[in-house]
Amino acid sequence: MNKVRVFEWGAKITPLLPTWLGNSLCALIGTLMYLFATTKRQAVLDNLSHVLPDHPLSNRKRIARRIMQSSMRNYYDLLRTYKIPPDKLGKMVEVRGIPEMKAVTARNGGGGTLVYSGHLGSFSLSAQVASYNDVDFFLVVEPIKPPELFEVTRHLREVDRRTHTISIATMEVREIFRSLKVEDSMTCMAIDRDVTGQGTPLTFFGAKANLPTGVAEIALRTKATVMPIHVYRKGKQYHIDLWYEQAFVAESTGDKTADVARISQQMLAQVEKMILKTPDQWAVLQPIWGSGGEGQGSGEIQD
Repeated sequence: MNKVRVFEWGAKITPLLPTWLGNSLCALIGTLMYLFATTKRQAVLDNLSHVLPDHPLSNRKRIARRIMQSSMRNYYDLLRTYKIPPDKLGKMVEVRGIPEMKAVTARNGGGGTLVYSGHLGSFSLSAQVASYNDVDFFLVVEPIKPPELFEVTRHLREVDRRTHTISIATMEVREIFRSLKVEDSMTCMAIDRDVTGQGTPLTFFGAKANLPTGVAEIALRTKATVMPIHVYRKGKQYHIDLWYEQAFVAESTGDKTADVARISQQMLAQVEKMILKTPDQWAVLQPIWGSGGEGQGSGEIQD
């Protein structure tokens, strides 16, 4: 059975499961992945050796296992959200900062807000409360192959009529500029992983990593209001926190290369804070700095 059929059948079966059972299966599958998917486990542990260098290896292993469980829960949320009634979703997801976001953006000239984050929390579920909160939400995502699978996931992500997805590696990227002209909208991009292979060396948790600079380039070109957004779970509740106090409009000095690097570093500093708040939900299963063995990165404290 190919991936498309797996997702299609998953979308039919998953909403039928009691939530407690779905979450329990995610925990079980994530644990099995941690135990047997050695390449992914190695990547996660190496990433955590940079993020939490002062933590003992035993603690990083616990967090790595929870990261894999969280990754499975993200898929679970994607496959079940379309069956959750909007009023119930509105109560499940707490959004903080939208009035302040709109006010800051209006003071900066209006239009949409360019929000950035890391691969944290369940964007697929949380974004489905756009209409409930009177905003348009544009989620910029990496392409999934084959294209038929991407269309399946796009359909699942666009249950809310005001939630839209934009593929970063296609001609759809032009839609980012159009989305920023939509009043009271959010266009969200992740900056903690180089999915196109065209990243720039930037300092992330004290070490160089190839990371995307597209958000900084768009910010300079559009003069849109730029703002961090932290998406995470806490128990049964889902949260979206807009860090409006950290909003800014990119200023050009005339040196584009230096400006892009400076703005990217400014944003990465905020993403670091998000990851440190919820490290067990940083669902990146690929090495960010390159593989360093099973958590044997620099600065490691062994048990």
